Amino acid sequence: MNCRKVTTLIIDYLSGTLDPQTCAVWNTHLDNCHDCVPFLETYRRSVEALRSLPSKEISLETRNWIRRFLEKRITQPARAC
Repeated sequence: MNCRKVTTLIIDYLSGTLDPQTCAVWNTHLDNCHDCVPFLETYRRSVEALRSLPSKEISLETRNWIRRFLEKRITQPARAC
C-alpha cells in the first residue's frame, strides 16, 4: 500500500469499516511510513474538532459539492510550490 491509497481509505479506517486484510496492510504501512502517521493524527484531530462545533444542516447539493471537491483534491497529485 502506498501513501496515496492510505489517504483514500482514511475515513474507512477511522470509522472501523475497513476489512481485516486491508486494515492489516494499512497498519503495516503506518508502521513504516513517517509521513502518514502525522497526517493521520492531524486528520483525526481535525475530525474531532469539527465534531465539537455546533452543527447546522447544509443542503444535499452543498454536501455533494464538498464531497466531489475533497475527492478531487485527494486524488490529484500534489503541486510543487
